[in-house]
Amino acid sequence: MEFKYVYGPVPSRRLGESLGINPVPFKTCSYSCVYCQLGRTQHLTATREYYFPVEDILKEVKTALKIGNRIDYITIVGEGEPTLYSGIGRLISGIREITETPVAVITNGSLLYDPDVRRDLRDADVVLPTFDAGDEETFRRINRPHRDITFDRMAQGLR
Repeated sequence: MEFKYVYGPVPSRRLGESLGINPVPFKTCSYSCVYCQLGRTQHLTATREYYFPVEDILKEVKTALKIGNRIDYITIVGEGEPTLYSGIGRLISGIREITETPVAVITNGSLLYDPDVRRDLRDADVVLPTFDAGDEETFRRINRPHRDITFDRMAQGLR
């Protein structure tokens, strides 16, 4: 079966067998990290948007769960920064309504300073942010963030 938003399950060192969800268009991110396996960011943004209907994503999740593969986590990560998806809170609660499988969000942490993002993530079982640098200069060199995201703002959000 071909899916637009869901992939896997894939093996994860941290999460076991993970059913992935991609809630943002390809390479839509708040960073353009030098190490990204997907290459340079095509849409560098710090603005959250409602990219895809939550209902369409949930329909694919339901179908994938019916296939019967062992799934340890449903992981919202995708091919960009998942917290840019303004429907992520509704997506997490929708997943909770259809399964008891734990929900993880893998994020670069760039938007955790935003109270709306933190509220949207509160029902996730696990939030796994990255933290690549200890100062502004290194942060800019490695993560190449959107101009609105500073090291201090990002670090405060992680705190």
